[in-house]
Parts: sequence; structure tokens; C-alpha cells
Amino acid sequence: MIKVSNLSVRLSGKQVLHGVELEALAGKLTAIVGPNGSGKTTTLRAIAGEASYDGSVSINGYNIASLKPWELALKRAVLPQATVISFPFTVREIVRMGLAVGANTHPEEIDRIAQEALEAVDLAGFAGRFYQELSGGEQQRVQLARALCQIWEPVRNGEPAFLLLDEPVSSLDIRHQLTIMRLARNFCSRGGGVIAIMHDLNLTAMFADHMVMMKNGRVHAAGRPQEVMTDAVMENVFGCPMRVNATPTDAVPFVLPHTADA
Repeated sequence: MIKVSNLSVRLSGKQVLHGVELEALAGKLTAIVGPNGSGKTTTLRAIAGEASYDGSVSINGYNIASLKPWELALKRAVLPQATVISFPFTVREIVRMGLAVGANTHPEEIDRIAQEALEAVDLAGFAGRFYQELSGGEQQRVQLARALCQIWEPVRNGEPAFLLLDEPVSSLDIRHQLTIMRLARNFCSRGGGVIAIMHDLNLTAMFADHMVMMKNGRVHAAGRPQEVMTDAVMENVFGCPMRVNATPTDAVPFVLPHTADA
């Protein structure tokens, strides 16, 4: 379990998080939603150990502040919003950077995991291409494959690992959005945990077990999507009229992807 208690963060002298409380369980997909500037990414960076904070963050009972970088890396992997690569690495090289392997790990095992990670994100056949030649959505999936390699086994030595995903579907078409969300659900079903920052509320409702809705650096509501996504809560948080489970008027078309395994 990831447990966040009384989390507060100041950036450039401004308080951006105010006593955030959050729990994310293994086997569950926890989605953090909210408007721009509500503190979602800052919360995730603090959970990942990548931002200074007051309060406490623990993974499986370990205070992350007491863990060495390599110890933390074996317990969680992070997909940031964007990653800039300055050198001409191939896709295979980028993905293999995430592998946590021992000195005696056979090269064939390394290649197998990297290949399976690329297949999982629908990039089979891309291993030899240069990262800079890919589209933004393809680069995003390469980075997810790298993160997967870092914690390839969702449970290691009896402890669950966690994927921390910052807007994992922001650059993707509908088919690949579903591919990535199914991948996250599969990671949970095999014993790991996922925390994902999401903007697509429909996908969140389809795939999330637990939703944390933030506003102005605080948790405004938390619970199952059915409990959190009400007209009143959504309008209050996002500052515009919203209607849950209501079709548009005047026969305006709308599209919602349906998936039987969500």
C-alpha cells in the first residue's frame, strides 16, 4: 500500500499542497483527477520521492525518505508527463534502461523482457528505430515500456510494486488509450498497484477502482467513481456545469469507447 499523510508542498515560496491524505492499495487502480493547477502532478512527484515535502509518504510500510534510490526504484516506477532525450538512442536502448537486473542476468532474459514490454504497449517491431523519429504518442508508449521493465514483476519477494503514471493516455488515440488502461488494469490484477493522473473522466470511470478528486491543492472528494462523480461535485471542482450520465441535447453526437473487460 502507498499511504500519504498530511502531505504539504511549497514551490517557489507558494503553498501548492495542503495536508493531502491518500491511500492506494495493491490490486487497485487509483486515479487522481482535477482541473489544471489542482496539485495532481506535484502529489505524484512527492509520492515518487522526486519532490521535497512535509508530511509522510510510505510504500508497503517503508518511509520513502529512508530508502536508498535503488531500493525505491524496485518498489515503484514513474511515467512522467513528458521526457526529453537529447541523444540518438534506439527504442530498445531506452526500454532496457529501465531494467532492474543482476550481474548474472542472462542477456537473452534482458532482451525477452524488453521485447515483451514493447509488445505490451503495441510497439512490437519498433526496437531498432531511433526514439526521436517516433510520434509523441509512440514516445509516450516507449517510456511506459521502460517503466514496466523497471518493475516487471508486479509482486517481488511478497511485496507489491506500484506504477505511477502522469497522464498516461494524453497523447494517444482511442485504441491505444484503451490498450494502456487495460495494461494498467492487468498490472493490478497480477498484484501490483497503479496511481494514474487522468484528465479523461470517462476512461477514469471505466477503469478506476478508486478516485481522488483534487481542487486547489487539497483532496476535495475520494471514493469509488460512482460516489465521487456527481453533478454537484464535478461542477464545484471544475467550475462549469456538468451532468453525469446525461446525453447531449439537440441530438449532438458524442463518442464513448466501450470495452467489455473494463
